[in-house]
Amino acid sequence: MIEIVRSLKQDKTNKRSLSPLPARELRDDVVLATLVLSRDDVDRLRERVKSQSPDPPLHLSAFVIAYAYAWTCFVKARGGDGERSVGFLLVGDFRERLDPPLPSTYFGNCVFPEGSYNQKAADFAEEKGFVNAVEILSDLVKGLSSRRIETIAKAFRDGFDSQGESSQFGTIAGSNRLGVYESDFGWGRPVKVDVVSIDQGQAMSMAERRDESGGVEIGMGLKKAEMDLVVSILYHRMLIRKLLKFGKLLSEKLSAKAPDGPTKVKILMEIATEHNVV
Repeated sequence: MIEIVRSLKQDKTNKRSLSPLPARELRDDVVLATLVLSRDDVDRLRERVKSQSPDPPLHLSAFVIAYAYAWTCFVKARGGDGERSVGFLLVGDFRERLDPPLPSTYFGNCVFPEGSYNQKAADFAEEKGFVNAVEILSDLVKGLSSRRIETIAKAFRDGFDSQGESSQFGTIAGSNRLGVYESDFGWGRPVKVDVVSIDQGQAMSMAERRDESGGVEIGMGLKKAEMDLVVSILYHRMLIRKLLKFGKLLSEKLSAKAPDGPTKVKILMEIATEHNVV
């Protein structure tokens, strides 16, 4: 593992250093925001994938669902030619995936990126883009256990080298399983967690929701114009899903009760209020 990481370094002297990376200034055209998905949001998105994907059982963790959802919004917001190149990666924990695995007493990092490279933007921006992203991420997560680290490292090196300067390439820091909101260094649990390294306009971060089990927070750093588009896309997606569910429930209740006019209005308002449509 160490030799593989060393082979990917641009500096081939193998010098080790604990010096921090140089400080970077936040670009004037980059803004930060947090997308919050509730447990119900994640469950609805998961059911949507199950109904649309003919593939064998997918790895439909909250991480995969949330990452795919945010990534497709990023691609749509960028717009442009549908044939343009895009790619994204995640970082896997290899402590128990090496052969032989590291001992349980090991203390430290043992992570490596796994990615999908040179995809077409249209594959994520069109109607089935979200499901396509879930299928790819599912394969990547499964591959962390089924593929040897040497194979993953070669794919990373070849794929990253083939990415053009104009390619849109997404990365994500963190995970909804790290329990960052449970951290307490003596002054209480954090109220809000932000990952500062996503400030260059291409990356995302992920954490669990502080106030709800099963929910997910996605930190985003984008150029302001793209962020405005992402927020608009997210808002309309959420609104459409609520309206569809609202319409289905309304139809079921009206069919079951065959109510008169005033009762119809009462049922309408009850369902709308319950699902935050009004």
